[in-house]
Amino acid sequence: MKRLPLVDLVRSFCIFSVLAIHSDVLFRRPQNSGLAWVWEHFQRNGTYGVYAFFLVSGFLITGVIRTNPGGLFKPSLFKFYVQRAGRILPLLFFVVWIGILMSLAPKPADAQYLDVFHPDSGVFSPGFWICVAVFVFNWFLAFHPMASFGMFWNLLWSLSVEEQFYFLFPPLLKILGHEKKLFGFLFLILGIGLGWRYLCYAAQWNNRDLQVFTSLGAFVNVAFGVLLDLAMSRWSASLSQRKNWAANCCLFGFFLFAGVYLGTSLNDSWDRVYASTFLSLGLFLFLLGGLQFQFWKSRLWEPLTWPGRYCFGGYLLHPIVLAVLFPILFGKEAWGGFFIFALFTTALAAASFHFFEMPANRLVRKTFNSP
Repeated sequence: MKRLPLVDLVRSFCIFSVLAIHSDVLFRRPQNSGLAWVWEHFQRNGTYGVYAFFLVSGFLITGVIRTNPGGLFKPSLFKFYVQRAGRILPLLFFVVWIGILMSLAPKPADAQYLDVFHPDSGVFSPGFWICVAVFVFNWFLAFHPMASFGMFWNLLWSLSVEEQFYFLFPPLLKILGHEKKLFGFLFLILGIGLGWRYLCYAAQWNNRDLQVFTSLGAFVNVAFGVLLDLAMSRWSASLSQRKNWAANCCLFGFFLFAGVYLGTSLNDSWDRVYASTFLSLGLFLFLLGGLQFQFWKSRLWEPLTWPGRYCFGGYLLHPIVLAVLFPILFGKEAWGGFFIFALFTTALAAASFHFFEMPANRLVRKTFNSP
């Protein structure tokens, strides 16, 4: 699938927001009040970056299925699962083994930088390892609301959401067999997600993981990504000829996304009800309109697309980078420290992508005869 610079720019913003929320405790607040306000609102909603990842992932994966032999509604399940396994499992296995080794190694009392690998209040039970292995870790966290297993392990909740969706999605496409039925099913997911989050709020279940991290709530974001692919296939030609419509769509989506990102917080149980849906709606409209313009393909944007291109490695590897750079980052002014953190994470993720992930991906596909 050809690269879409605007999509990579969105993914760069997503990975930056995740890096910011996970490194915030290390940094000093900027002295300038304006920079301090921007930092505070940027880093506090890093989880929204994961929601945006879900939408982009749903859009791209649906496009991959559409271009494979058989098309959208007759996908080869074997080919799809081989492609998915080749893309995510090599690096995931590698970093999980690093995490296991670091978790089993004794932690010196003054080694604060190793906290990312060690549980604060949780226990590495057999259930923990089973849920990590079968991609239901988001549910495990939801039913252990007082447990914290360290940043390295806690971030695996998002992979669980994605893999649950993609395990079910191709067989569902075969069953539905038609775009109209798929539209109906996706809107059903949106309704279930909004209803589930409201139920958690109304029942006063003060459990953020249950409200927004479980599949019932998080599938909403992936569903918007699938809807974006369907909308592009239907309306892209029309929007590309009506640039005013595309521009208005892009601008309205940008301001809706920015308003939700800056104006809500997952610390507020009511914001958890609607923020995810409107954030995804804003990003949906921004990309639907923005992808009609050649402006984003300028080489001037290219350096800013690199973190997005390597975002999978950046997401899995950044806790390791954080632990290694802890002595350098601790106590630095927020924006300067964040720049160093983002730069090293992107460099490591790029090396991983080119020298490990892609060769391993090709090996998996060649082994199972899936080009």
